[in-house]
Amino acid sequence: MQFKIDQPLVQLKAQFAETGCALLPGFLTPPLLDPLLRMLKTTMFVPKNETHEGVVFGTTSFVPLDEPVMEALHFILNRPSLFQTVAKAANCPPLGNFAGRLHRTTASPGEGIGWHNDAVQHRTVGLNINLSTEEFTGGLFQIRGPDSKKPTEIKHSTLGDAFLFRIDHGWEHQLTPVESGERTVAVGWFRTEPDWQTTTRLWFDAGMNCAPREERI
Repeated sequence: MQFKIDQPLVQLKAQFAETGCALLPGFLTPPLLDPLLRMLKTTMFVPKNETHEGVVFGTTSFVPLDEPVMEALHFILNRPSLFQTVAKAANCPPLGNFAGRLHRTTASPGEGIGWHNDAVQHRTVGLNINLSTEEFTGGLFQIRGPDSKKPTEIKHSTLGDAFLFRIDHGWEHQLTPVESGERTVAVGWFRTEPDWQTTTRLWFDAGMNCAPREERI
């Protein structure tokens, strides 16, 4: 099972250090992408408020953790070889697991995600994968550091494209409002702990409803 990462590691490291993001065009190849898209066709999305320390910073729709497509997503992305590449690109400590979600955001009133910081629960590097089969406008990812005069902005991408983004104290990101259509993404975090074997055991042996408490938020 392979991901497509064509850029030289030195290029990824330079992008990440300069902007807080590193682009991964064609990251999910058809053998990985197509099954996910087929599963998404029959998967429900439910509204969800995004909160941090009790404060709501956005509203979007997400796939419940007990849906089969979530098992597939975590199975695909919990790969030690991927952890090693991401850690080198982000120049961060060794990574132990990936925990993610599937989000869908539309132009409906009240939907959107404001500025926030993901630096909790051992989250170290973020990942965003484009799974949008419907055209949309707006819905741009923006990230800014403590010294940023202007945020870095990631424009629309091709289906299966992805990007890494920095998670650290003083760094924030947001999603600009979707103006038309619907934006569907896999988004989540590479974390330093627990190790991927422990995470996999919790997700698959015990069942999705027994996932660690922090992954239920």
